[in-house]
Amino acid sequence: MDKTQRFQRDEKIVYREEEDGAFLFDPDTGNLKYMNRSGKETYLMLNDQTEVDQVIDRLLGLFPDTGRREIEKDVKIFIKELEENGFISPLNRGQ
Repeated sequence: MDKTQRFQRDEKIVYREEEDGAFLFDPDTGNLKYMNRSGKETYLMLNDQTEVDQVIDRLLGLFPDTGRREIEKDVKIFIKELEENGFISPLNRGQ
């Protein structure tokens, strides 16, 4: 995954915060995803403006005891899962 890639959230997705995380729900497909705190923070940063590398840097600030390599791996897996389930989509270059 390109670390300068940016993503946009699908507007039809319902987002609901919970005490320790959040849920995503796609009313068209019925897909439901629970996210823990780090997942919630990652999802909220995917806002058309933030590159993957910036997301990783911000999470490292939130979770300084976790190594960069581990955060990078987890973010890439999480973004891929969100994309495969239609919760986000990549922005084309130049947007």
